[in-house]
Amino acid sequence: MPGEGVDVKIRGVRQLSAGTRQLFQNIDRATVSDAVRVSAEQTAATIRSRVPVRTGALRASVRDEMHGKKGSVVMGAGLRYAGWIEYGTWGGRKGPRRGRYVWPTAKRTERAFVKHCETATEGEIKRMRWPTPR
Repeated sequence: MPGEGVDVKIRGVRQLSAGTRQLFQNIDRATVSDAVRVSAEQTAATIRSRVPVRTGALRASVRDEMHGKKGSVVMGAGLRYAGWIEYGTWGGRKGPRRGRYVWPTAKRTERAFVKHCETATEGEIKRMRWPTPR
């Protein structure tokens, strides 16, 4: 009938908002702990297996590090020849611009990193218990 209004009451908006914030925090924590950390560890292990070994010092220098939410792989700290092994050449030829071990290995693990992120996100979504409206 004309002139009559319809009242609509939406319940649970605050709970939905709080639940969404919690879900994003859980996803952020899970991707950092599961995806970033694991990918950095796997990349470092792969580099260790690929670098040339004479004394073992270069292999032992490869390590993964976490800086907050960012993971990185470091190779050759304190070894003068590490840069030459990674980028150097002989006979005046140009070497690989991005290196021989660190960058190519990190690039190859990119797809696995994305898969780790997807798996962690899906797991958090499935585990999420949404607050109920009152």
